Amino acid sequence: MKLIVFFDRYFEETLVVVLFSAILLIGMEQVVTRYLLRSVHSWAEEMMRILFVALSLVSFSLCAKRRQHVKVEVLQLALPQRLGRAVSLFASLAFLGFTLLVVKYSYNIALLQYENTQTTAAMGIPTWTYFSLGPVFFLLMAFRIVQKDIFPLLFPGRELKGSHPA
Repeated sequence: MKLIVFFDRYFEETLVVVLFSAILLIGMEQVVTRYLLRSVHSWAEEMMRILFVALSLVSFSLCAKRRQHVKVEVLQLALPQRLGRAVSLFASLAFLGFTLLVVKYSYNIALLQYENTQTTAAMGIPTWTYFSLGPVFFLLMAFRIVQKDIFPLLFPGRELKGSHPA
């Protein structure tokens, strides 16, 4: 149970630190080898680009987890509490629907990349490996939307197991 709580609290944060650190280390290594050793690695830019995209996708989920995504709260504040909650629920369901559409279409794109057997230019890794990050992290974002936005609106005062206030 403690592992689930740890995963719930720190998964996205840990991934952000690891991905950002990897980008930083690869970038620093490139600077050192370029200016001190007069050589460059062809894989470094490609790897940093892939890691940056992964960092962006994880950050989307982190924003949903902390409820720091872009939203307009004017209607919710101006309307009576019950109606404001209904508007908030509708907005969260629409956001969830959009996120699930992104999961579906990014999965289709990853599947297309898998079928094409295309590889990256510098590293030679299959492109589907990093295209598959899209559906995975948007599915995680959908889970966070349900956990942090929809569930508390449907069941006020109750928290999902392992859930904590952001």
